[in-house]
Amino acid sequence: MASKFYYFGFGSNMLARRIHIQNPTARRIGAGKLQNYRLDFHGTGSNSWLGAPATIVPMQGAQVFGAIWEIDMCNLKDLDDQEGVSDGIYIPINVPVHSLSSNDEVICRAYHLNNQPETDVHGQASNADVPHCRQPSHTYLKVLVKGAEETGVPGEYVKWLRSLRHNGNNVEAMELKLELSEVKLS
Repeated sequence: MASKFYYFGFGSNMLARRIHIQNPTARRIGAGKLQNYRLDFHGTGSNSWLGAPATIVPMQGAQVFGAIWEIDMCNLKDLDDQEGVSDGIYIPINVPVHSLSSNDEVICRAYHLNNQPETDVHGQASNADVPHCRQPSHTYLKVLVKGAEETGVPGEYVKWLRSLRHNGNNVEAMELKLELSEVKLS
């Protein structure tokens, strides 16, 4: 049995301080790109973020950037618990992720929402029509932006994340803990 596994964090777990809260053995390998999936937001998840959580949805020709982490197997249950697997919020899947640093393909554990969105509203030219149930909180989006910058994903992707519509909700305790005050969104 392997003593470590690879994990693809495309949401709040791109940020080192966030993933290390419950997964202290996580070591960032670098930025990665998941082909033929799109990033989306839907539902309320555990509601600790006061907005729609991120998910990945199969979509031919799309791509999602995020962090590739190497994590000790002893933290697998912790990661599943963080993602709400036992509560039916997220489902673990294995996906091939292209490492931007080594140019290798890495099979990573990732999670997608059990209740997936059906249409891609975030890829539209105007996100003014994104329904409230598909908007992340202001704080959650700031965590994604900070994590993407920290991970080294391409600047155009960070710019796209900054442009996403959020619901305006702030989670003050989370902001203080993760020091997000300097992150600016458009």
